[in-house]
Amino acid sequence: RILLGYLVPLVLMAGVAVAVYWSTQTLQRISDSLDQSRRISEHLQAIHLNLVALQRSTRGYVIFKNDTSRKNYVAARSEYQERLRTVIGQVKDPKQQENLRRLSALVKRVEAEEQQFFDLVDAGQAAKATERFRTGRSINLIAEIDAVAAEMGKREQEIVETRHEEQNNALTQLTSVAVGATALALLLAVAFGLWIAARITRTVGEAIAGMSTSSSEFAATVEEHERTVTQQAAAVNETTTTVEELGASARQTESQAESAAAAAKQALDAAREGTALADQVSRSMAQMKHKVGSVAEQILRLSEQAGQIGGIARVVGELANETNMLALNAAVEAARAGEHGKGFAVVASEVRKLSNQSKQSAERANALVAEIQKATNSAVMVTEEGTRTAEEVAAMTQKTVEAFDAIAAAANSVSENAQRALLNSRQQASALGQVTEAMKSLSAGSRQMSAGTEQTKVGVQKLNSIALDLKAMV
Repeated sequence: RILLGYLVPLVLMAGVAVAVYWSTQTLQRISDSLDQSRRISEHLQAIHLNLVALQRSTRGYVIFKNDTSRKNYVAARSEYQERLRTVIGQVKDPKQQENLRRLSALVKRVEAEEQQFFDLVDAGQAAKATERFRTGRSINLIAEIDAVAAEMGKREQEIVETRHEEQNNALTQLTSVAVGATALALLLAVAFGLWIAARITRTVGEAIAGMSTSSSEFAATVEEHERTVTQQAAAVNETTTTVEELGASARQTESQAESAAAAAKQALDAAREGTALADQVSRSMAQMKHKVGSVAEQILRLSEQAGQIGGIARVVGELANETNMLALNAAVEAARAGEHGKGFAVVASEVRKLSNQSKQSAERANALVAEIQKATNSAVMVTEEGTRTAEEVAAMTQKTVEAFDAIAAAANSVSENAQRALLNSRQQASALGQVTEAMKSLSAGSRQMSAGTEQTKVGVQKLNSIALDLKAMV
């Protein structure tokens, strides 16, 4: 559109240039014709002067018969002949061409007449030449030539006046074309400029309105995204706090498990089969760890492992009760045995103490498990995948419990379960440490996202402000 606005006046100016060029060429032709008329007039005057000089030289030669007159005669004749040929080649007007033919015929007669004077003088007949000169024939020829020259001068003046009139008309036409075309070009340029400016203004206004609407919608989206990021950051902070609390509980569980493992260290060598089974459960837990990739799954695994610890603690409690009953029965039998049963009574007493300690440890573990389960119950049902994995772990734990039941009579079951609890607690502590680091990274990412959202919001506000400024300018 802008190109169109420039194109219209350019086309008009090109038309003006063509018209001016054409008028200029016309003026140039008229000027050349005027110059030609001026030169023709000069040649005619020179021819007249040379004819007069020719006649004067002839008269001088008749009277004085000197070489100077002959030379002047020859020079005058050569010059007017040359000028006459030049005029004949330049004249284009039919009337002037007719006058030139008459002038040429008269000049030839004058030449013949003057040549007779020279011939008579050269023949020694000067008196006859003088008598012939007195007849005035050559003078009459010169008079006729003057008349023809005057007629040609008059005609040439008419041609000059006509050319001047044509020149004035051409100048007037050139001025009119230049002024009119320039004014028309200006008017059309202004009209097209206003039309194009209106179209461009409307288009730019629509584009600015669309940009303003889009920026407003984008600003609303950014604000919504900012609220979402803020909520997400708050949720991440809460989850991080919960995970840290679970980590503390896991460390407490690990401490309790270490105490139980220390108490049952003597039975560690006899619990190889339970250790192998614990390794199998560990591999299952590792598989579950690969499946669990989010915070909720890590929390679910903590809950499942806490349940496992509770199961172990219950088994330990049951074993402690059974051991206590066995120790009690052994003490009764030792009392019956009398003096022979004192050593057995001491062993039974130590066994009862050990079972009581195991029972207390199991109760503490149950209490810790209850606290952990209370803290994680709200997050246990996060995903169905976690639930299925928990079921698999529960089934594996049940197998472990059944295996421990099968060797319930063995005294080293406490060591096996305690060792297993210690391993699980350490895994839980490690997993919770990783979860805590992940949550911290997620929290840092949320803060960065919030900062980026704020920058985007500022950019959108600037864009909206620019759009409003453009709209005001338009």
